[in-house]
Amino acid sequence: MSRKYLLPALAFFGLCLALFMVFYGARTPPTPPIEFPPPSPPYKHYVAGAGIVEAASLDINIGTPFNEIVTDVFVKVGAEVKKGDPLFQLDIRTLKAQYQEAKEKWDVALTNYEDKKTELSLYQSLKDKRAVSENEFNQVYYAAESALKQVKEFEATMEVTASRIERSTIVAPIDGQVLQINVRVGETADVNPFDNKAHMLFGQTNPLHIRVEVDEDDAWRVEKGAEAFAYVRGNSSISVPLKFLYIEPFIVPKTALTGDNQERVDTRVLQIIYQFNREDLPIYPGQIMDIYIKGLPANERF
Repeated sequence: MSRKYLLPALAFFGLCLALFMVFYGARTPPTPPIEFPPPSPPYKHYVAGAGIVEAASLDINIGTPFNEIVTDVFVKVGAEVKKGDPLFQLDIRTLKAQYQEAKEKWDVALTNYEDKKTELSLYQSLKDKRAVSENEFNQVYYAAESALKQVKEFEATMEVTASRIERSTIVAPIDGQVLQINVRVGETADVNPFDNKAHMLFGQTNPLHIRVEVDEDDAWRVEKGAEAFAYVRGNSSISVPLKFLYIEPFIVPKTALTGDNQERVDTRVLQIIYQFNREDLPIYPGQIMDIYIKGLPANERF
C-alpha cells in the first residue's frame, strides 16, 4: 500500500520544489545603493560639457636642438623645478673636440694676423711712400685683411660650438612640474617632426586650467564670464568651482572623446577655458571632468 502512494507523493514533492524554485528565482534582487550618484546640476539653467584638465601654461613638449645621445637625466616625474633648472644633458664630447680644434686654428690665425698687421704698420710708418711700390703695399694690406677675416671666421665657429655646448643642457623654460619623462640615459634625443611623443612633458600645474568643450547646439546659451562647477568622474563628491578665463571664439571639431556609446564624433564644439586651484584635490592634468556652466534658458529668444 505504501508503494502505491510513494510515486504520487514524490511527484507532488517535485512539483512543489519546482514551483518554489521558479518563484524564488523570479524575485527582483534588491537594488544596491549607488555609492556616488551622478552630480546634480548646481544651476536651474545650465549647459553641460566635458572638460579636460591641462597645465596653466598648456602642456609644453620639451624638445632638443639637435640629435644626440642623452648622458644624464636630472629630474624625476612629478618634480617641481624652477625656470633654468637642468632637465637632461646631451653628449658634448664631440662638441668639445670641435671647439678645441677651432680654438687652435684661431690661435694660429691670430698669430698670422698679428704678423701681417705688424708688417703693414711698418709699411704705413714709412715717411717716404716711394720706398715701396704701390703693388707691394697693396699685397701686404690685403694679406692683413685676409688674416683678420680668418680670425673672425674661427671666432664665429667657436661661438657657434660654444652655443651648441650650452644648449646641450636642456633646461626648464618656466617654473613648473615634470609630467612625463620619455627619454632615458643612453637613448638618442632626436629632432623628428613626425614623432609626436615629447622627450619630456612639462607644465605649470598650480593653478590648473580646464578646457571645456560645449556642443555647438548649446554654444549660444553660454555667456562670457559664466559661472561653472567641475565634478570628478567616479566620485561626484569631489567638485571645484571654476574661474572663467576666456572663450576661444572659433568652433572646432570635437577631439576629446569620452567613450560614451551615444557620443557623436562629427560634433563641433566651442572651447571655454576655466581655471581652478587644485590644492590637495586628487585632480590631474589630462583628466576628463563633468562640467556644468550656468547658461541661458533653452527657450530664450533673441
